[in-house]
Amino acid sequence: MFRTFMLAGLILLASAAPTVAQTQYTPVFDHTAPAVPRELKTPAILILSKANAFRHKNMAVVATAVKNIATGRDWPVYETDSAAVMDVKLMKRFNVVVLNNTTGDLFTPAQRIVFEKWIEKGGRVVALHGAGGTSNHPWPWYVDKVIGAGFTGHPKIQNGTIRIEDRHHPATRPLPASWPRNDEWYSFDRNPRGPGVRILATVDETTYDPTDKLRMGADHPIMWTRCLGKGGAFFTALGHQDADWSDPVFLSHIEGALEWARDRKQKVC
Repeated sequence: MFRTFMLAGLILLASAAPTVAQTQYTPVFDHTAPAVPRELKTPAILILSKANAFRHKNMAVVATAVKNIATGRDWPVYETDSAAVMDVKLMKRFNVVVLNNTTGDLFTPAQRIVFEKWIEKGGRVVALHGAGGTSNHPWPWYVDKVIGAGFTGHPKIQNGTIRIEDRHHPATRPLPASWPRNDEWYSFDRNPRGPGVRILATVDETTYDPTDKLRMGADHPIMWTRCLGKGGAFFTALGHQDADWSDPVFLSHIEGALEWARDRKQKVC
């Protein structure tokens, strides 16, 4: 009798517990601009490490890896978790923004305008993994223009194979044409391929199980760039696990993305 009661209670609790999809997040907005060091050389790379929805556990690992790449190339870099960095005067000091697994509603209406104008005037964004992985994102412009597709979910982490489509981009040049990996394979509500988009790599769905619900078919982009006015964005859906950020091959594609973002001679799309 006691076991039956306990089992029923556990089932009740489990059914009441929210799933990831059901979880409600209350965004926290920043209103005080961070104190960017005066001695920071410009133009610099800005790493924004903020989550107002699901928070990836490896955000600190990712930030450290990006800073190590930048330091190794003598690129000025600054990290903050304050979205209030989207200030007109402050953003003049940066020509690259790295969105480090940013999720949820990050910016106030005024900060959104600063971000939009900064990109459209020539700024470049490097959006990493979770930055393209927020369901039901509250800012359609970000989904449609910066990422170019809405996240629908991912199956369990498993082995799969990436096919490099464009070998001429700095982010893919060092990679093998067929790149087997163990990752969290993102699916999207649309194929981002189209005008103003440069698809760099796809994931072969025959090499893993996307599940029927998340299947995109033979053409499943996983890494691309997009034009936005005079600026643009690079997005990679890869990099969910800590080990990725100490893997030299994986890091070579991140370094290539940063190189592309800093070099205005590099075509956006």
